[in-house]
Amino acid sequence: MKVTKQKTYKPPKRFAVGTPVRVRLPGIDGVVTQVDEERTFMSQYMHTVRTKFGDRREPGSILELIPPPIGIPKPRTEKLAESIHFHGPNARLNVDSIDSSTNTVSMSKDRVFVELREQAKSIADDAARADILARIDALESTKGTGGFLAAYQSFMAIASNRITTFGFLLPYLSQMLSGN
Repeated sequence: MKVTKQKTYKPPKRFAVGTPVRVRLPGIDGVVTQVDEERTFMSQYMHTVRTKFGDRREPGSILELIPPPIGIPKPRTEKLAESIHFHGPNARLNVDSIDSSTNTVSMSKDRVFVELREQAKSIADDAARADILARIDALESTKGTGGFLAAYQSFMAIASNRITTFGFLLPYLSQMLSGN
């Protein structure tokens, strides 16, 4: 008695639009430009393949995927970010890397108070802006004296609610606490 060997089921091939493929017969390369949504004869998906000889309609069963060349990186096509915001001195952008650098930025003490006032202008609430400007004036008038710590604490009590506005200037103020 002859035993027949059962064939294993192979799902039909379906290539995405833009995929580089080889048409096995006659052995030409092309790119898929369109794929039918439904199967046609012999349960195959029909593909439109653009070759150097023109467009061809071929079933997925006679198409082969062309692998990318080894050693040549694929160009990045995805969007890096919707929007990028840089904030503070020496801000930088790192893509696919880790930033282990350190920054030393110096600013004169007088410039710190000018920057604080500039940032305070962005506060919409008039009363809050006036209060912060008064505390900045107190900070500036007491710099280098024993009263600076109290003025600093008073400023920080209100500036902590607006850390995004004044955050990049706070290291300079804390340097003044140590007398540097």
